[in-house]
Amino acid sequence: MNNPISERKKESYKIFNEIASTYDFLNHTLSFGIDIYWRNKILKHLPNKDSINALDLATGTGDVPLTLIKDARVKKITGIDLSKGMVDIGIQKVKKKGLDKKIFLMLGDGVQIPAADNTFDLTTISFGIRNFSDPQKSLYDIHRVLKDNGRLMIMEFAIPTNPLIRAVYFFYFRNFLPKIGNLISKHKDAYTYLNQSVEDFPYGEKFLGMMKNAGFTNLSAMPLTFGIAMLYIGDKKKSS
Repeated sequence: MNNPISERKKESYKIFNEIASTYDFLNHTLSFGIDIYWRNKILKHLPNKDSINALDLATGTGDVPLTLIKDARVKKITGIDLSKGMVDIGIQKVKKKGLDKKIFLMLGDGVQIPAADNTFDLTTISFGIRNFSDPQKSLYDIHRVLKDNGRLMIMEFAIPTNPLIRAVYFFYFRNFLPKIGNLISKHKDAYTYLNQSVEDFPYGEKFLGMMKNAGFTNLSAMPLTFGIAMLYIGDKKKSS
């Protein structure tokens, strides 16, 4: 029997096309601005390289590339996403900041990445891999496009282990967030899907196992804000 959430993931980009105009506002509002703090965490764990060519998958409206470019070592960022509505907004944000010679946003699939082997020093995904049709296949392809000693950083929602935090989290995610998100975005169930996709996704040790299967080493999972999100880090080992 097919998992209905898995089926929706195959065309989730269509949902993001429909909510693109309100996405940034809702993202910051419903997370109480914590999403900005989380993205800045990425800057503390960049690979130890003098010059970094980065790839951001499920780039949405470009918030991660606009964060990465704050570090002078990051020289170029390619961001890809299947949602044209989101990418179009991201391109305008990048142009407005005068960064269109360093940040390049375009349509592209994070599962079958349109890039050559050994191209990037860093790949990032922020709250996007749970929407991928085949996360494991994506991890294999990320490993392929990374250079030796390249780094992967993935930020994704998780489920807190503390019983009290977990109870509050589930109440907010299952009740308040879907109602407000659907109302403001004027989409019948975009933010209902958000909650369901979070609860359906493997997190913690299970996801680290998927990264290991794809060939990543030096694995770590860093809980963020009481464990409601995780920052996963893995490196591509230098070929012997």
